[in-house]
Amino acid sequence: MKYRKVVKGSLQAALESPRLPAVFDELAHQTATEIDGFLMRDRRSASALDAKVAAHREAGLAQLSTLGGKLTLDPAHFRWPPYLFIPKNANARDYWITGAPDDHRYSLDWTSPVTATANRASRLDGTLFSFSQLLNETPKISQSSASGVGVFYTPPMSLGVIDLQPQVNCSGTLRTFLEFFPKLAAGYVEIWADLVVSAWQQIPGGFDLLGFKVFDVATSGRRDQTHGPELRPFQRSFSGSNLSAPFVVQGGRTYLLGVVGRINVTSTLTANAAGGALPPFGNNELRVWGSMNCVVPEIDVFTKRIDIP
Repeated sequence: MKYRKVVKGSLQAALESPRLPAVFDELAHQTATEIDGFLMRDRRSASALDAKVAAHREAGLAQLSTLGGKLTLDPAHFRWPPYLFIPKNANARDYWITGAPDDHRYSLDWTSPVTATANRASRLDGTLFSFSQLLNETPKISQSSASGVGVFYTPPMSLGVIDLQPQVNCSGTLRTFLEFFPKLAAGYVEIWADLVVSAWQQIPGGFDLLGFKVFDVATSGRRDQTHGPELRPFQRSFSGSNLSAPFVVQGGRTYLLGVVGRINVTSTLTANAAGGALPPFGNNELRVWGSMNCVVPEIDVFTKRIDIP
């Protein structure tokens, strides 16, 4: 079982609080010396050593009995960290030493647009899958699709700033294949994968976007027929300050805080006839797509600043 390191050392302080003060140092040192001597096969009898160890044990038990009623543990040290949100079906013991409250588990998942039927998102395990491709029948129209997961957050302060820090592990593939000469005159395609850290305010009937920040994951670069077929795998992980965004929040309001995995495919392809429309292409002439799998094991919401308590 592993436990997380908590900001400001609260877990460390909690685990150190039950330690007993040093007692009977002289007796412990003398006993340790005699044990070492016995183990080195000196000539002292085993019965003498046993008696010494027994005396040491009795002194220790007496000291523990004396301190037993004086030790206090602060339960607040072991409460679920207020900043930590995890997937709905995640094992809380993998993160902390106590159970996770229901309001600190992922609340919502979504995909977009509705035509992106391959996309998947799960608040149960924090997985995301996004796929987008350039359509062969309309090769000049750029495409984009996304999947996201989020948590509901109610600020404990009247006015302040939070720092939203999801942890995300990504992997995927970018594919470019253009073999349609001489049907085109110019243009290129480009695929990129990114993560979007966003915040919405919950309003009657929906959500109002407050802000977002985009983080690049991978890109194919601009590609045309001169580059030849390419298949580019990628893998990246994000956590802490390399995937974070600040947002102003107010007490008495509910916010949706989330992370979105997105695949974008851009096209500037043009026909060889001036002003002419691009013809449809077959799969053996044009294949441009990108896919990205993401796992979001936790979303951290830290209080960055309190303006009005």
